[in-house]
Amino acid sequence: MEIGNEQEEILKDIDRLKICYQIKLYSPEKKDWQPYFHELSLDSHQNNQLCLDYHQLFFNHKPSIVLSGLALGKENHVKEIYLVGDNCCILGEIGCASPALKARLPNIKHSSNSRWRCALNFSSQEKQSFELIVWLSNNQKFIYKKIELCIIKLSYSYQEINHQRNSVLGNKIKSIYHSRKLMANRILQQKNYLFAIGNARSGTTALGQVLNSSPEICLGIERYSTEDNILASSFEQEAFFDSESENYLVRPHFYEEIKDKFAKARYIGDKRPRFIQSWKNTWLNLPQAKIVYIFRNIYDIACSYNTRANNASLGKDTSWSKNRDFSKAVEDWNEGLQEIKQLRHFYEVYLVKYEDFFSRQTKMIHLFNYLKIDSENQNIKRGINEINQAALKLKKKERTLSDLEKKYIDSYADFESYNILLTLYEQQFSKEVISNN
Repeated sequence: MEIGNEQEEILKDIDRLKICYQIKLYSPEKKDWQPYFHELSLDSHQNNQLCLDYHQLFFNHKPSIVLSGLALGKENHVKEIYLVGDNCCILGEIGCASPALKARLPNIKHSSNSRWRCALNFSSQEKQSFELIVWLSNNQKFIYKKIELCIIKLSYSYQEINHQRNSVLGNKIKSIYHSRKLMANRILQQKNYLFAIGNARSGTTALGQVLNSSPEICLGIERYSTEDNILASSFEQEAFFDSESENYLVRPHFYEEIKDKFAKARYIGDKRPRFIQSWKNTWLNLPQAKIVYIFRNIYDIACSYNTRANNASLGKDTSWSKNRDFSKAVEDWNEGLQEIKQLRHFYEVYLVKYEDFFSRQTKMIHLFNYLKIDSENQNIKRGINEINQAALKLKKKERTLSDLEKKYIDSYADFESYNILLTLYEQQFSKEVISNN
C-alpha cells in the first residue's frame, strides 16, 4: 500500500476527534521484585511507553484505557492488583495462565496467576498519575510508581509511525484508508450509507420502519454492535447478510425480507440507537454517511425506562437492567444531546422530533425529500400511512413519575441543549439555508 496524502489526512482527522492518548510508564527496579515473581510487567512498547489499544479506543465516546500485564508469583500467589490514583482505586482482573503463555514461559507452570488488566475512564485534559499495587498471598506489597497518562497530538507523519513500528495504529490507519476508498467507489455508483440513530426509547425502531418502506433504502436492525469495527465492507452484501453472524441470527426472517432490494438500494445502513458510543470510529471509516437523529422529551423517556426497569426486576424483560431507571434515562439523554452537538461538526445530521414526526405525514415526506427519494412511491406512501395511522390511534400513556423523580429530572436534565436542538429542528423546515455551525 502506497504511503500518501490520504494517510496523512487520516492522522489529522484522528487528531481533530481528540481520541488518541499516550501512557508513560515509570517502573521500579527489576531487582525489587525479581526474587518474588517469575514475571511482573506492564504491556508496553519500546522506550517505556505504552500506547493504548487505538483500535479499541475508537469505539469509546468516553475515553477509556486498559492497562494489562503479567503478574506471576513464585512462592506466593498474586492475591490482588489495584490501580490507585488521586480519585480512584480500581481492582484489576486476574486470570489464569493460558496454554500458549505456559508454552512460551515454561517456568510459570506452577504459578496460578498470569494476565491482569485494569480499565479506567480518562476524561481529564490534564495528566493523571497512578500507582499499580500488587499484593501477594503472604501480604507482601509491590508498587509500580508514577504511571502517567496524558493526551498527545498526532503531529508525526505516517512514515514516522511506521518507523516507530507502531503496528496497532499503523494497521488501523490502513483499515480506515481502505474503508474510505470503498466508500468513495460506492458513492460514485450512486450508493451511500445511512444510520437511523437516537437515544433508547426514542422511536428509532419506528423510524427504521419508515425508512425501510422505501425500495431504495436497506437498513439493518442493530446489525452491528458498538464493539464492532464498522467499515464500508461491513455493508457489502456478503458481510451484511452473513447468516452465521450473531446479530443476523437474532432476526433472520427480517434480513431475508430485505435481501431482494439490497442490490438496487441507494442507501445501505443500520438502525443504531447506541450510535453515539462509536460515532467517532464510524466517522473515520464512513465520513460521508447520512445521519438521521430522532429525539424525544425526557419525561416520556424516563417513564419508559422506569417501566422496563420494573419489568426487568420482575424477570419479564431480560434485555434490560433493573437499575436502568429514570436517573439512567437522564444520564443517557444528556449524553446523547452532548454527543450530537459534537457529531454535527463532522456529519450532516437530519433531526427528527418524536412527538410530531409519526403523527404528521408531511414530516415523514420531508425526510424522504431530504434523502432525494421519491415519496410518491407506492411502498413509501403505504408505509407512511401505516405508521401515521398507528401513531394517531396510539393513546398517550399518563406519566407515572413521582414528584421526587420529576424534581430530579428538572434539576439534572440538559434542557438548554434540548432547546437548541428544537430550534435546529424547526429550521430544517424553513426556506433559510442553515449552516452546521
